[in-house]
This record gives sequence, structure tokens and C-alpha cells, in this order.
Amino acid sequence: MSDDLLYLIVAISLSVAAVVTLLLLLRRLGVGEGRRATLDKRWLEWKAQIHKAFLFHGRVEEEMLPTIPLRHRVDAMQRYVQERPSDTLVYHSAPPRVELISPKHFKTFLRNWKAAWEMVENEDTFRSISALIAHQCCSLLGFTIVDTRKYRNLIGYVVKAPTLRLNLPPRFPIIFVRRREFSSADVEDLSNFMGIMNMTSFFALLIDLNDSSEKLEKSRNLRLLVRESIHDFIVLDGNALRHIIMARHPERRLIEIILSQVDLTVVSPYVTSGPVPENMFFGRDNEIKTITRRIKESSFALVGGRKIGKTSTLSKIYRMLAETVDHLPLYLDCQSVRDYTTFFEAISVIWEVHLPEPNPENFRHMLAELYAEWHHGTVVILLDEVDALLQYDLQNQETLFRVFRALSQEAKCRFVFCGERVLDARLHAPNSPLFNFCDTIHLSYLDQESATRIIKEPMADMGIEFEDLDTTVERIKNISSCHPNIVQYACQQLIRAINTQGSRVIRVADLDALAQSGSFCEYFIEVTWGNTTTLEKIISLLTISQPEITLAQLNDKLEQLGIYATQQQFDEAMQGLALYSITHKEAQGIALDNSTFPKIIKAYLDPSTFLSGLVEEWQQAHPTAQTISGGQSRIASSSRTNLQIPARFPAFLPPLNGYKKKRFFPFTAPLAKKANR
Repeated sequence: MSDDLLYLIVAISLSVAAVVTLLLLLRRLGVGEGRRATLDKRWLEWKAQIHKAFLFHGRVEEEMLPTIPLRHRVDAMQRYVQERPSDTLVYHSAPPRVELISPKHFKTFLRNWKAAWEMVENEDTFRSISALIAHQCCSLLGFTIVDTRKYRNLIGYVVKAPTLRLNLPPRFPIIFVRRREFSSADVEDLSNFMGIMNMTSFFALLIDLNDSSEKLEKSRNLRLLVRESIHDFIVLDGNALRHIIMARHPERRLIEIILSQVDLTVVSPYVTSGPVPENMFFGRDNEIKTITRRIKESSFALVGGRKIGKTSTLSKIYRMLAETVDHLPLYLDCQSVRDYTTFFEAISVIWEVHLPEPNPENFRHMLAELYAEWHHGTVVILLDEVDALLQYDLQNQETLFRVFRALSQEAKCRFVFCGERVLDARLHAPNSPLFNFCDTIHLSYLDQESATRIIKEPMADMGIEFEDLDTTVERIKNISSCHPNIVQYACQQLIRAINTQGSRVIRVADLDALAQSGSFCEYFIEVTWGNTTTLEKIISLLTISQPEITLAQLNDKLEQLGIYATQQQFDEAMQGLALYSITHKEAQGIALDNSTFPKIIKAYLDPSTFLSGLVEEWQQAHPTAQTISGGQSRIASSSRTNLQIPARFPAFLPPLNGYKKKRFFPFTAPLAKKANR
């Protein structure tokens, strides 16, 4: 055979092989495409079958899927695992099956759950089985069982829960209902049981022995029956518990279930009154570091405006010091303390100390004894809301605070005071024992990063999404000026809005409606401006009308209005505006701290009309004043409209983008009621 013929045969053979290979590949591709198309078409049906098999058996094998064609079962099981990344699922190829990474817990639950259903009529056996299920669930969720109670067909396990970023109580019951079907009488028993267990909240998890409550009639369905209760009952049936056990993060899965059954506003973690809980505290890192690192050498005073976070920061410092071995922190909320008697009664009860006689000198002796006992560390006294106590002490030659100063100078203990106007004033008064006693830390607005976290992190934990995340976050920070309480208020109002809509997505339109609402403007002004004096409000409005106003120009404008304030009154007003983070002094004049404040004032009020009312109020309170020059007294007067300023907010508030009525804002003087912390 010639070489040419041999080459020809080889070439033909290779060509045939290539063609055959190509045909096989095309066929496989065609088959693969066909299988994928079939899988896509039937996926919802097949996925439900796989899920049902998994919940029942705790695993999925090929023979458990008889309605899925054999050639599609492997593909379907693989896709099922891929679509559930939040579950601890894994696919094994030999033999083909789907299991949990750690299947033991699931198998244990299935065995106990089946036994609970079968033994529902046997009270003692059921109680033992329910205890096994309760302990398994608590172990997964990080709960601690602290008490067990029984009432009729109910078994309750009171648990202490870790801090979840939801407005849930730290202690609540998990209640097993020993029935397969339910009635309104069971709901009444549940309500009575909450009282028997001395629950101070309305929240509880109810265990329904049915795998799926949807199978029951409405009149027998526990989840539907409890909707009429005043309590916030969350029903967990068998499938819900299975989903919790399957999850990579069981606590997140529980939160998802809770949010699917309860009003969003009930569990919203945002706090607009009182101190925020640990899990909702953001920012203040520099201030807290400064105090905790230097408390052995110095005492501190935290001052700031309304709802700026003073109490929350002080509480955080207390918790941090309590976790150390070289500090003995003693915390007292002085909100209700008005004199020495109530002060010493409070410390006797809360600190569990004994004073022979309730007076400042005995307090000094008590601290000296405590110092001698606590020789290996620092005693730290944290006093919150001290303004009223300090005001009383002023009437008694500041005897108590002189004792505080002496104790600190003798290194017997350190103090962290928290307060507002009175504390701030005495810190600056040369004749006060607080002068040069404490390092002062002024709390103002949050940094951008901390404000962003307040908005994004709790919303994410609640499963709430944003139509435009970045735009919404920036606008909330802008309209709130990063004031921590106003940020929380804005977020809470947005949650109310989407809850009304039955949505879980915050739209840009929702934020527009909030920013333009009179209620938001009213809240903003109340928080930032509500505790300012008449003179402080007047100076604020003059600064808004002329942003780069000098001190000389401000004095001229005040005189033109007939406002003849003494130097002390003027200095106190400037100090107050700085305390509330509204304005601050610069080299030649005054500047605004809050960029949103003038916008809301201009849009919400009629500044000129409101200013006239404030001037009249000032002149009525100060009918005689001295002029700057000449030293002669005269009656201050000016041409103005005689206005009657209402004492409370108007019922109707004009929108920011609508018609602005000539209406003044009804702040006639600092609010008498105590500012919320």
C-alpha cells in the first residue's frame, strides 16, 4: 500500500471520528437543554415535592420522589440545595441524596415531635416530651429556660432570650398547647396563663402540634384564633420548627417567622423615648473610650440637649465598667430626685447601703468605708439627670456637690454626672464646686457612619428593603441632621407607613411624605428647640435670617427689636444654644450647627410673625431693662402686632411643599415638663 493511500485512509477515519463525536455532543447538548427546559417548566411542582419529603423524613433520596421522572431527580435535588443557601443542606452523589450537614438534631426532633403528637392525651408523658423539644429549640436559639409552669392543657417554659434587634422582651414563655384542635377557650386559657406566669409583656411563642396549621378549619386554627387576643402570640407549628432547625442561623429564621405574624410597629426596635437598649446603641465610641480609659484619674460630666443620647451613653458606660474587675460602678437615675431626702432614700434602696442620717456628710463617710473595702479598684458613681438635684443643692450652698468634689479630689471615688442646662451652667460658674471639677463632654449629633448604621442594620434584621437604599439613607441623615433620636423617629415613622400599606419595602415616596409632614417638622422642632429660652429662640431666628451675623450686628438687631439683655443674659443664651447644638460662637460672630434647622423653621413657621410674638413675650417678662450706653433704665418697647401665643401645638400643621400659612409656632417658654432622655 502506497503512502498516499495510507494517508487518505487515516484522514477519512479521523474525519468520521470527528463527525461522530460532534453528533454525540450535539445530541447531549440537545438532551441537556431538553432536561433543563423540563426542569424549569415543572420546577415549582417538583420543588414542593422535594421539600415535603425533606420535612417528613429529614432527608431526600431518589425513591422518595416517585412523581419526578428518574432522569430528572438528581438535577432537581441539586437545584433544591442550590436555591436554599440559608439552610444547612448538602447534596451527596453516591448514592444521590439531600441531607443536613448535621442530621442528628433533625432526626431527634422528628422522633420527639411524633411522640408528642401521639401522646397528647397522656399528660405526664407529654410533659416530658415537650421538655425535650423545648430544650432542643432553646439550645439552637441561645435561649435559657429559667422557669416551668403548667396550667390546664398548657405547659409553659419561661426563657431568657439573647438580645435580638427587635422590640421583644428579654423574658417570655414558650407555651406548648396540649391539643390537636383548638377553640376560643384555649385562647382564654392562654391569656390567663400569661398572668399566672407573671409575664409583664404580651409576647409569647405558642407550639402548635400540627405540622401545618393551614389544614385546620378556621374555628379550630390556633394561629387564626389568637388574632383576637390582646397578646402578641406567635404560633410555631411543626413545619415552622423544622425550618428553624434547618437554618444556618436559627435566630434569624425565628425573626422571619415572628415578622410574618405580627404588626411591624409592635416589634420595631426603634426607640424615640427613654434610653435605647444595648442592641440599638450606635456611635459615641470616642466619648466612651475617653471616659472608660481615664475614669481612674478624673471625673466627668456629660451634657447635651434633648434626647441626644446622654442616658443611653451613661448606661453603656455603666455596663462596660460593670464587666471589669477593677471598677465598682454605682448607677442612680436622679430623674425623680428633688431633694436630699429622696436622694439618700434612693441610694439606700438601689445601692443597698445604710446611712445613719440622710445628709451629705454621712454620704462622705459611707463612700470612705466603701473605698476602704474596695481597695483593689475604683468606685465610680454615675448620676443621671442631676439637674433637679443640683438645683436643690444650690439652695443649700451646694453642700452635696462640695462633698462630691472632695471625695473625687481625695481619690475615694470618681463621678460621671449627666445633665442638661443646670449642670452645664454650674460647670462654667467660677463659684461652683463643679468648676474645674469634671472633664466636660458635650454630646452633639452623631457621625455619618453611626447614623447610617442606625438606619440600615435594624431594617435589614427586620427584612425591610429600600426602593433606593443609598438615596434614602442619605436623605434620612439630611432631614435629621444625624440627631440620634430624630433618625430613630424617622425610621419608626417609615415602618408605620409601610406597615399600613402591607409592604416590606420603603419607597422614596414614603420618605417624601414623611419629610413634608407637619408631624415630622413639629417633632424636629420640639426636640431641637423645645427647651430653649425665649431669648435663645430670638437669637436663633436672627441667626437664621442672617447666617453670617457678627456679635455687633446681633446686638444692633436685638436693640432694634427692643431687646435689652444684660451681658450675663446674653452669655447664658449663647451657652444654651451651644448646649443644644443650635449655634456656636466663632471669632467674629455666630454660626449655625444644624443645617436642617433653618430650612424647617422657614418652611414650617412664619419666622417674622413668630419673632414678633417672642419679642412681646420677652418684653412682658422684662418690662424694665438698661440700655447698653448711658446706664439709664427705661421701658423696652417696639412697634409690633399684639399677638396671643398659644401654649400648645396647633392641630393642623402645613406641609413643607404646600401653602405656608402665617402661623407662629407655639413655644412661649421652655417646656415645663422634663425632656425625655
